[in-house]
Amino acid sequence: MSNPVLTAAILIEANGAALNNAGKDPSQQLDNAVAVKQIRVGRNVYPYISGQAMRRWWREVLYADFGWQPSPVTRAAQSAYTSGDPITHADDDVFGYMAAKKGKRTTKKTKKGESSPEASPPENDSDDDSLPPQTDEPTDDSGGTQRRVSPLKNSLLISVLPFKPTSDFGQFSRDLPVDNPNPVLFTHQHYTTLMQGVFTLSLQDVGRFECGLMRDLALNAPETEGVMVVREAAGNLQPRVLGVSVEERRKRVSETLRALGRLRHGANLTRNLSDVVPVVVLMGYLDGGNAPFQSLFTPDSDEKVKLNLPRLVSVVKDYKDRLLGDKRLYFGYRPGVLANEEEVVAALKAGVEGVTFFVGTPGEAIDQVAKLAQTDMVLKQE
Repeated sequence: MSNPVLTAAILIEANGAALNNAGKDPSQQLDNAVAVKQIRVGRNVYPYISGQAMRRWWREVLYADFGWQPSPVTRAAQSAYTSGDPITHADDDVFGYMAAKKGKRTTKKTKKGESSPEASPPENDSDDDSLPPQTDEPTDDSGGTQRRVSPLKNSLLISVLPFKPTSDFGQFSRDLPVDNPNPVLFTHQHYTTLMQGVFTLSLQDVGRFECGLMRDLALNAPETEGVMVVREAAGNLQPRVLGVSVEERRKRVSETLRALGRLRHGANLTRNLSDVVPVVVLMGYLDGGNAPFQSLFTPDSDEKVKLNLPRLVSVVKDYKDRLLGDKRLYFGYRPGVLANEEEVVAALKAGVEGVTFFVGTPGEAIDQVAKLAQTDMVLKQE
């Protein structure tokens, strides 16, 4: 088990919704015209929800329902960053960060013993994984860039069906002054469709933090209460690694998954209320960082949405030997959503390529997967 991940495909049902807006609609003459986010593929238009919006909803549920404390944000002149403290703040751990902090000015000796100012390292988005040279000089922890790649990775949520959003005309005409009674006109778009996406959660990365420049924590990050050394540094490619307890890691993974079953938020909910809790989920634990459940939901001939069983069978055939935990996949669905529901349920209950499936509601499937995360089968005691 070199790289255990939770991988999943989800389908949400947007009813008369405008869950993620793009700003001014250039096709309209009105200044007060707002368009939803959409992708054009050939002649077809597909509404979508950005990955950033999805992550925002997810974090807000973790704050409100599971008591996660938001990592404090610093607003600089041209940037903003969280505290970059994944030990104290679980959102920094699970969702990652880029914290570029200005440090104190230090000095270094020149060839003739003179001193010259040296600023902290600049912000850098490169993938350089080398550590700075080891020296006996003191390190200034007040500055430098720390970057944590998010263990939770998710896609856009894209409409399965091509769908041109509907423009809704509105006006503000309530209690206008008699000297200017003209209503204020505006338009906004909305859609009714099913939207699919995927995500992965790296179990080996939750609660584990590499130390060094452009890594999770500073090179000489202290071992505070509740933190242990997982690995000492052994050259540039094997940095020092700190970690929280396995109980805390399991808690963070489990709560992240349970929050998916309570997902809410989105734009324009006061007049376009839509439930964004997934109506179909397919989840499982794999040894490997892949997200193989891509594009499982497709249109059928009646412009409804079905689960592409031949594609799923192909994926299961290739990945069945890499399944972790209880070697099962978990499928949850709301009745009436999938056009081929009866065929899908019968096939999954019978098993696919020798792999068994849990079949239930979306909430039941998420709950089963979250419970499994709290066992030695997927997240073992060190």
